[in-house]
Amino acid sequence: MNNVSMCCAAICLSLSAGAIAQGYPVKPIRIVVPFSAGSGSDVFARTLGPKFTETWGQQIVVENREGAGGVIGAQLVAKSPADGYTFLLGATSWAVAPSLYAKPPYDAFKDFVPVGRIGFVPSVLVVHPALPVTDIKALIKLAKAEPGRLNYSSSGKGAPSHLFVEYFKAMAKVDIVEVPYKNTAQALTDVMGGQIMMNLPILAAALPHVRAGRLKALAVTSAKRASVATDIPTLAESGGLPGYDAAQWQGLIAPAGTPDDVVARVNAELNRALQLPDVKERIGNLGVEFATGTPAQFAADIRADIAKWDQLIKSLGIRLD
Repeated sequence: MNNVSMCCAAICLSLSAGAIAQGYPVKPIRIVVPFSAGSGSDVFARTLGPKFTETWGQQIVVENREGAGGVIGAQLVAKSPADGYTFLLGATSWAVAPSLYAKPPYDAFKDFVPVGRIGFVPSVLVVHPALPVTDIKALIKLAKAEPGRLNYSSSGKGAPSHLFVEYFKAMAKVDIVEVPYKNTAQALTDVMGGQIMMNLPILAAALPHVRAGRLKALAVTSAKRASVATDIPTLAESGGLPGYDAAQWQGLIAPAGTPDDVVARVNAELNRALQLPDVKERIGNLGVEFATGTPAQFAADIRADIAKWDQLIKSLGIRLD
């Protein structure tokens, strides 16, 4: 191909991309949720979808493709056309998955482009009410006095409920034994029943049990106190562990190659929808701390998140294959 042909091809590609963005969207948009119906991610997608439809006049189809900790849904989106009509409702588990496999199922940045963040979902470290501790410093003291006696339930290797506690253990230099569960609800139920000493669920799942006295909340994992539970301190302040920050994030992600103009348009619509009172109320009730921004800001935060968890996963030698 000569220089003139190459130049014409480049111009045609540029005009084509511009035309796509200008008329976008012209057909239904699919949001793939890599978790089950009724999950937090599912609620986010089904709350935001109708708002997008109101603006664009196009149906938003929410498709649940659960399995393998979110990997199945992520692979589906990675292989989808990069035309702005397929998105992933991504979360922290999407970012850490490549670090958990010897042969990663996808590359978080070569195969995807971040579109926009919804916010953060704090977790909370809860213990059985009979455990003789009232804050993280007391828990650390007890764990150091009796190494290996305390245990915690997780929802499986590599899950946030596992990694967040291991992050705490590494910073506090304590030995607390993991008891993996296949069922997240049962992992929490067994703490209430006294079979397990502690768990680290998302705040929204634990708060009703905390308020009813069935669980004792020691600290939230986010850098700041949660707006729905300002009486619960952060793990950093309660444990004297500055820098501890392990809240899960949620956001929209597209296949790599999705036109920049389309990414910018979806990002703007996402940020607009998240300001609507009914959206803020419904998603906020799930304990979400809203944190919108540009695609570039979202991408930078994801890179930092991946680097943090990759370092921890490698140091612990965690593998899922």
